[in-house]
Amino acid sequence: MIRLVYFTPAKGLTTELTLEELPKALQDADGIVWVDFENTPPEEDEPILRELFGFHPLAIDDALQETHVPKIDDWDDYLYIVLQAVSLDDEQPIGDLIIEELDVFLGKQYMVTHHNQSIPAVEHLRDAVVRDHRALKNGADALLYRLVDEVVA
Repeated sequence: MIRLVYFTPAKGLTTELTLEELPKALQDADGIVWVDFENTPPEEDEPILRELFGFHPLAIDDALQETHVPKIDDWDDYLYIVLQAVSLDDEQPIGDLIIEELDVFLGKQYMVTHHNQSIPAVEHLRDAVVRDHRALKNGADALLYRLVDEVVA
């Protein structure tokens, strides 16, 4: 599933943005875009990451493979960040820990997240942003800050 959040000070927040409208939104100097890839096939993700965002092939390969320790790579125009999100498995009697890789691309006006399973921290942030979009008013870096805060909380 690909979920899109788009915010501009003039128009507010929309979660109804389509992939076809995404290129125009990314060109909006006042806009902030959050694209969240959850459990989507690589053949769907890769063209968007490569063609639309122009991410380096090595960064894309890293994002599409779940075998990385936490790290930050600076690719000049954007950062590629790998986080490990930890949550409790409520379906197990003793509440086993679930560790899920969360890949993040952060640019000046966008944040792209990629993960293979639902991550409670991502869900909480998305819900919070939809309820109160002040985090988006402060830019994509403030959105990343809120995401990391949710992941480590």
